[in-house]
Amino acid sequence: MKDCTYYDLLGVSMDADEKEIADAKNFLVKKLHPDANIDSRFDTTSYIQNVLTAYRILSNPDSRRVYDRRIRNPVRRETQAERAREREAMGARPLSPNFAPYWEAADRLNGLVSESAPLLKQKKFSRQEPDAEKLAAIAEEAHPRILVLQDGEIPRRYWFSHAMNWLLFQWSQNRDLPYPLLYSMYDSYLEQRKSALEKRKIANQNTLFLHNLDRLISYRQLRS
Repeated sequence: MKDCTYYDLLGVSMDADEKEIADAKNFLVKKLHPDANIDSRFDTTSYIQNVLTAYRILSNPDSRRVYDRRIRNPVRRETQAERAREREAMGARPLSPNFAPYWEAADRLNGLVSESAPLLKQKKFSRQEPDAEKLAAIAEEAHPRILVLQDGEIPRRYWFSHAMNWLLFQWSQNRDLPYPLLYSMYDSYLEQRKSALEKRKIANQNTLFLHNLDRLISYRQLRS
């Protein structure tokens, strides 16, 4: 398990070329620009600085060579206590809230949506109606998971398992990264590391997941 690196922050691989690094930086700066987040309570200024720092190090061959050597051969990993003291001494940001409960809620929610999918599927040339009672029971079980994600202000487009698995891993590596920056890192990861076909496949799967989730939720009212 490695720490979050500048490459992770930009969403590029360690063998990325100068253009890939520049494109990733431009993508994140545009996404995190205060004008694009004017209605958000999230102050993006300091995180743009993180992106620019990563770009400054990785865009210079000499500093990148030194950085690569350091992350490939760390002298010693700091303990959690040492990292906490360092953050406190530097007045750094506190750790982000534990992401694991949101991942657990989303993981179970994805499972429930998958369970309901065959019941929601309309059978061609058949008059068979979906099993409303069973769907209502599944929807009832899904409801508290949805509330957990909503209370955590996790945007719906990231509830799909592909995003939540990636976000959990990145959060576990650097727990002082705020969630909005993690979302931007995930978007950059898709943009920079996935082919057009892979991005389309992930987007289609996410769309289907959210569509089935909405259909499932509609059955909960049957138990009201």
